[in-house]
Amino acid sequence: MPPRIDFATFDRRATQSTRRRLQSLSAADLGRPSGCTGWDIRALLSHLVGGNLRFAQALRGEPADWPTRDVERVTSPLGEFDESAGQMTAAVAGIDDPKRPTLLQAGEPPAYFAVGVHAADMLVHGWDLAVATGQDATLDPELCAAAIQVVEKYPPSFWGPGRFFAPRVELSADDPQKRLLGLTGRDPRQ
Repeated sequence: MPPRIDFATFDRRATQSTRRRLQSLSAADLGRPSGCTGWDIRALLSHLVGGNLRFAQALRGEPADWPTRDVERVTSPLGEFDESAGQMTAAVAGIDDPKRPTLLQAGEPPAYFAVGVHAADMLVHGWDLAVATGQDATLDPELCAAAIQVVEKYPPSFWGPGRFFAPRVELSADDPQKRLLGLTGRDPRQ
C-alpha cells in the first residue's frame, strides 16, 4: 500500500512541482508543441490556469464554467499561474467539509476527491511541460502513488478518443511514474 498524504498536501506539492517547470519558460517556448494532442505550451498553460480557477470555484460552491476552462488568456505564464494557484490554495484551505459534494465537469465527488483530481491533473501536465521543454521529467514517487489512487477510481468511460484521456498504455506496475503516465494515456518511451 503506497504511503498516504492528505489531499491539501498532495495538491500543494503537485502544484509546486509544476510551478518549478514554469520558471524557466520563455516567450519563445509558448508556441512549442506540448505533447498533448492539439495543444501548444500556451494552450497547456491555459488549461492549468483555467483548471486552478474552475476547481477553486467548484470547491467554494460557486458555479464553474467548465467548458471555458481552456480559454484563459495566458500572457505571463508564471504570474497567471501563481495568481490562479493562490485561488486554488485558498479554496482548499476553506473546505469546511471534505465530504461535501463538489460539482465538477464529470460528476459530483466529495471535495477531498475533487482536490485529488486537480492534483493528479496538475502533476501529469507538469510532466508534459517538462518533456516539451527538455527539462528533467522525474516526478515524486509519493505524488505519483497518490495520483494513481485518484486516477484508478475514474470510470472506464474517461478513456478513449474525444474523452478525458487517451487510451491507457501498459507500462511497469513497479514504477509509480510509469504507471501513472500509462494510466493517463502517456507513453514516455516515445
